Amino acid sequence: MKLIVNLHSAIRRNLYALERLFLAAGFTFLLSEIIHASRVYPIYWDTVILGSIFLLMLTWPEVGYFAFVLALAYPIARASIYPAALFLAIALIGQHWFTRNLDVLLLVLLAPFLNGIYLAWLPPLLAGLWWGGLSGLLAGIFSALWTKLLFGLIGASADYLALPGLYPDLGRLLARLNGIPTSLQFLQLPLQIFAPDSTMALYHLLQILGWGFCGWAIGELTLKDRVQYHRPRATMGLLALGVALLSAIHFGLALWLNPQNLRFLRDAVLMSAFPALGMSLIIELLTYFFEHPLPYTPAAITLPVSAPAPLDAPAPPSPSRPEPRSGQGIEENSDDDSVIMIELD
Repeated sequence: MKLIVNLHSAIRRNLYALERLFLAAGFTFLLSEIIHASRVYPIYWDTVILGSIFLLMLTWPEVGYFAFVLALAYPIARASIYPAALFLAIALIGQHWFTRNLDVLLLVLLAPFLNGIYLAWLPPLLAGLWWGGLSGLLAGIFSALWTKLLFGLIGASADYLALPGLYPDLGRLLARLNGIPTSLQFLQLPLQIFAPDSTMALYHLLQILGWGFCGWAIGELTLKDRVQYHRPRATMGLLALGVALLSAIHFGLALWLNPQNLRFLRDAVLMSAFPALGMSLIIELLTYFFEHPLPYTPAAITLPVSAPAPLDAPAPPSPSRPEPRSGQGIEENSDDDSVIMIELD
């Protein structure tokens, strides 16, 4: 038990370092996906670049962000200069917010890859739970937008009901970007994905806003005192409510605007909602477990007790003051008398 307590205390004291480790690993994973798909860096240089990004994100995240942007822009620019210019513009304009919210940014960028393991619904749930209503709103909107856009660019459906289990093929993405001759054609790509007609444009817009609303609702409810006082039971209930809300949003929009995709609803709920709910509950329980000390009481230490003294034992003699010698006292008195006589004279 003592070993478990010591391990728990060590993790609890170093939670910030553990979060930094996950942050560095996440951005390194994203860069490795695009590097392995493009293969534009020379042999062995890809390992050096990935290791450098990991160390910079681990020790100096602000510098690591700019190194990540530069390392990611080169493979995109080799495919097409237009998305590379757009990517650099967004990264530089939003650098102040991005560098202060790297955890939210990572969660949004990982959304399409989480979709491949049936966890695409995690970003709005966790962002709202951890960072409040505004972060939940932004994470929900941009994770839905980014996932739809990425899968649309590689030729898959942009409807979340048809996406569970699909993993983004970045090689197909770069191949499609490589075939764009003009900037006008590049700017037309989002319209082709999201707005083939007005009904589908409204359908995708409401799906994206629904994700943002779900993240915002969880974030606002998490800040309530009643929820914080009854954590983790209350927060686990909020996560279940968020999954139910996302399921209702998808079901209602499909029933209203896209009835032909209702056949995907059961698979979407079974393969996205329940894994996301289970994983978010596990993450919340682990977070709560390591944020609070264990109720551990060390074993009491018994000190040796000395045997009491016997009752019949005689009391030790008290030290007596030494009696003055008779001559010394008389001489002192006589000196005092002589002094008094002299003063009287």
